[in-house]
Amino acid sequence: MTAPQQQASLFRMASFRLAVLGMLFSLIAAVVVFALIYEATGIAAREELAPIVAGDRADLLSDTQADGWPLAREIALAEAIGGHTYYELTNAAGQKLAGTTLAPHDWNHWSDVTRLEDPALPPGVEQIDGISVKLADGDRLFVGEDASVFAILNRRIALIFAVVFGLLIGLGVLASLLIAAYSLKRVRAISEASTDIVAGDLSRRIEAYGIDDELDVLTTGLNGMLETIERLVKKAQQVTSDIAHDLRSPLMRLRDRLVRIERLALAQGQAGIADELREALRQTEIVTSIFSSLLRIAEIEAGALSGNFVPLDLSALVCGVAEEFLPVVEDQGQSLELAVADGIWILGDVPLLIQMLVNLVENAIRYCPDGAVLTLSLTRMNDGFAWIEVADTGPGIPEADRERVFERFVRLDRSQNTPGHGLGLPLVRVIAVFHGGSVTLLDNAPGLRVRVKLPTVRRNEKLAVDSH
Repeated sequence: MTAPQQQASLFRMASFRLAVLGMLFSLIAAVVVFALIYEATGIAAREELAPIVAGDRADLLSDTQADGWPLAREIALAEAIGGHTYYELTNAAGQKLAGTTLAPHDWNHWSDVTRLEDPALPPGVEQIDGISVKLADGDRLFVGEDASVFAILNRRIALIFAVVFGLLIGLGVLASLLIAAYSLKRVRAISEASTDIVAGDLSRRIEAYGIDDELDVLTTGLNGMLETIERLVKKAQQVTSDIAHDLRSPLMRLRDRLVRIERLALAQGQAGIADELREALRQTEIVTSIFSSLLRIAEIEAGALSGNFVPLDLSALVCGVAEEFLPVVEDQGQSLELAVADGIWILGDVPLLIQMLVNLVENAIRYCPDGAVLTLSLTRMNDGFAWIEVADTGPGIPEADRERVFERFVRLDRSQNTPGHGLGLPLVRVIAVFHGGSVTLLDNAPGLRVRVKLPTVRRNEKLAVDSH
């Protein structure tokens, strides 16, 4: 798996998504809290400054009436005295008549003017809060107080929230990634173990971390289930092997006895009895073949033949089997075409691979009519595997049944009158999997194409094996 795929898998983990979702809810809650605090600060400023603004406006208008001076002169005098109160007088058209130049603000509503809105605010003043009213002559008077303390407080609150929650979000993302990576590692361990078990390694177990979390509980349960499955499978394999071993010798003795009785009957001129004995002998050989196949499958699945792998020229092996079958194919009125690439080497068990090839070719011959064309090919692929393909122009196998025919003793309805016992393809698959390969049934249009995929070895790897 490439790095982008790993990263994508990490972000798709449920634990990561839940952690991010929790973080998102926390962030929303923090924003709501900050908004409430910011609004509370604004309300506190208005409650603190509104009475002062109302008193300053009343004093200004009262002094104007008492002194008989124009309002603009009273504003200039008040600003000359200095303080934290600021004024602005404009006419109905919005032209300034007196006071400090301020950014536009709402009339008849409490509003604030910040340095961001009006960079020309007096030095040291960050914000002015106040309200404007309409006078009797149509002019508008704005009276505001220095609210820098509240502005600085809000800025500090915003900074604290940004730093604290930014840090918490960063730690939350990091924690989410670590949790997701841990969960992903555990899930991958379970997935890899499952892949090995499906491939036939029933002794494989999932590693438990011993921290008693939910994944350890799941791992313990799965390992217990796998132990039970392994025990049952081994018991079934042992029963099959025992039956095959126990019955093979009596069957062979029965066959030998039937052969002797047949010869005796012929010697005594009892042809009818000899014919019956010959049929009994044929049925005995079928039973012996079935038990031999079952025993072979049991030995392969149990790994009893793993020490017989040697470097071998698969190209020569395939050609040899094809030459052996040429006379048989011709006797059946069929033809065999060969397309084998040279110099393909693998590590394998020679008798098992010959058995696999024999089963494939025999199946094609048995189920194809006269005039059918059989093709046996061997191709080297670029992925380090070789393809052995046996194709025919016979009736083929329906797609719905192509997996079912790999089960033991399964025979399709139209094959019931054809010799066989339903162990050919199961043995082919067991041998292919035993060699690290696979078997696939494909449509040959018309007919069937059986593709066996086996891993190859390079020349230097073969020489390394030979040297040992």
